[in-house]
Amino acid sequence: MVKVKLKKLNPNASVPTRATEFSGGWDVTATEIIQKEDDMVICKLGFALEIPSGYKLTIVPRSSITNTKWVLQNSPGLGDCDYRGEYQVRFRAFPIEYGKGSQTFTYQQFPYKVGERIAQIYIEEVIETEFEVLDELENTNRGDGGFGSTGK
Repeated sequence: MVKVKLKKLNPNASVPTRATEFSGGWDVTATEIIQKEDDMVICKLGFALEIPSGYKLTIVPRSSITNTKWVLQNSPGLGDCDYRGEYQVRFRAFPIEYGKGSQTFTYQQFPYKVGERIAQIYIEEVIETEFEVLDELENTNRGDGGFGSTGK
């Protein structure tokens, strides 16, 4: 078990919780929602973390966001073990309607409210990695075939 220290920066901040004992992520809730633009929202979580050296935090959207026109920016998000500031989650919306003959866009109302679960976090070990620069890599059947190259 990894112990992560949490400092509440907002008295209404919630400690991350798992929905079930087998959940792979811990739900986080918004303590403040700031509408920066019609299509951009910042959700503050109201806490800072002290993640042990050798680990990182990953922030991912809740599956319920797929029922909306909103997406988590920088998904997945990454929290380094030396970061001590307040965690936040940023969302961006896709337009649901375009104005006729103009650059006017309409966006769906943001689906979450303060106090609601807005994302999930989990902790992973960082694997020490050394990159070896070579002139050639070992050949494979796939080679340099990219997106969709292995079929449906």
